[in-house]
Amino acid sequence: MPVISKRILILIIGAIETIGFILSLVLGVLWAANPSGSYEPFGFVIGLICFAGTDIYRRYEGRLFRTEGVLRTPSERVHHHDLLRQQFKDEIQRCQLENLRQDVIIRHVNRLDDYPNAQNKKGISPWFKVGLLDTYHKGIKVGLGWEGLIKCPHGLRKEDYKADEHGEIKAMLTGEIPYDFIESMNVDGDEYYYLPHIFCHFANKGDPYERLFYTQKVDTGNGHFYWKEIATYEEVKSNSL
Repeated sequence: MPVISKRILILIIGAIETIGFILSLVLGVLWAANPSGSYEPFGFVIGLICFAGTDIYRRYEGRLFRTEGVLRTPSERVHHHDLLRQQFKDEIQRCQLENLRQDVIIRHVNRLDDYPNAQNKKGISPWFKVGLLDTYHKGIKVGLGWEGLIKCPHGLRKEDYKADEHGEIKAMLTGEIPYDFIESMNVDGDEYYYLPHIFCHFANKGDPYERLFYTQKVDTGNGHFYWKEIATYEEVKSNSL
């Protein structure tokens, strides 16, 4: 599906709802004029188009059209980025100073009511736990889990458990989430998880990540470190086939 302007999609959805409203009025007038007429099928179709269609768009726009998110002016984006950047830096620093685990809960803003229920459907869950690793110029880096990698002629590949292989390199599968994809962060959590909750738009084909790659933690001394990229997710996936 090609990338479509969010403004255009909003106009299209608005047009559909307007047409549905007009058709409903027409149907109501006809029904009042002739109550014995068979209008139920038409009413069902109008309702299906207006309500089911817009609900599907609301829930799956990021996966279908890659447009999920909030439209902000350049000034609003600057303010939004600065606010989130400081919040995340403060949280990362607090965890480091207090020697706390940097676990956070990622939640899909379009599916808030699905929390804290378990995900039984295919596809990415509406909420899940990751590690808050660091910030970068556009957003935050999160850790999805440690994996063992093995050197191969074309770079790095995953270890083969069935062949009883053990990875030569311990790497973190890392995702970058832009601030534009993040709506807000609740640092205190709730009664289910006393962890920060990060509310995200899953705006990249149904995922909250701008990209995925593998990193290693590099200690620079005096308690400082950074996460060094060693391979892209696509490279490792291709080499592991």
